[in-house]
Amino acid sequence: MRQVGAVVLQGNLRYLDVPVPPIRSDEVLVKVLGAALTPTDMATIRGYLPYTYGKIVGSAGVVRVLELGADVRNLSVGENAIVAPRCFVELATSKNGIMASLASVRSECLEPVPQKVSDVEGVYLSLLAHIPSVTASLSGSSLLIAGCSYESQILASVVKDKINTDIVCASNAGLRRVVKLGIRAYLVEAGEEDYDAVYIASLDPLVVREAVRRCVGTLYISPLVPEYLVPLGKRIRRVVMTSRLRLSLPKALELIREFGKQLDDVLRMVNDLRAVVDVVTYRGNVIYLAGDGRTRGAEP
Repeated sequence: MRQVGAVVLQGNLRYLDVPVPPIRSDEVLVKVLGAALTPTDMATIRGYLPYTYGKIVGSAGVVRVLELGADVRNLSVGENAIVAPRCFVELATSKNGIMASLASVRSECLEPVPQKVSDVEGVYLSLLAHIPSVTASLSGSSLLIAGCSYESQILASVVKDKINTDIVCASNAGLRRVVKLGIRAYLVEAGEEDYDAVYIASLDPLVVREAVRRCVGTLYISPLVPEYLVPLGKRIRRVVMTSRLRLSLPKALELIREFGKQLDDVLRMVNDLRAVVDVVTYRGNVIYLAGDGRTRGAEP
């Protein structure tokens, strides 16, 4: 039986040779061009979130379609696609992810992208595809972002000149990164004011609870945060699951070409699946690139 390399979570993270994944009628077989470990992946790897034992990790990335299931109509063989944010949580916790040389994915989890998008841009596009939709839907005069991940930093960088934006962090390291961007930041507990909008991008229960407590308008929940982790405060008027927002990939591509340097500073790239295991031992935010010569220098 043909085998493919994969990074598997079995208590610890391991590189294993696994059988080529079969595809169901609503799935596609894909060649993985690039895959990322999101904060949700890292939370399962470190034991903070429950997961299906023995699953393949990697819930974001860019792939090339090789084979279609019988019921698939939204994709074509040979085209490239990104993993959509709406599937981040399930791929990180319950379904097999794409940190493998070949993977099977539900077709509704994929969004086609132009071939000219480089592999590294494709990974970034997967990670940030929802941000333009979030910024377009924001209302009010003040925003509190819970969490200091790359997602929070990019969102804050986009909106800080349009809306009064603060961030509450779970660690001093995150706090220092945000302060360098010229954004007011707090450690665990925010200031005394309330906020028209609160964006939950943290998995830390103390930070989440503090942010929810400050919300007097719309609560936005990141695609990287399981809904059950977020308590709903009595003063919240509306809840927006950003994983369900309609994507605008052209605007998201403009975004990563403007802010890609910030991502380069926090995401470690490797071109060997075995290296993923070693890197995660010491740090998170890992991107695997298959290395087929399309990792840089895409056409503008």
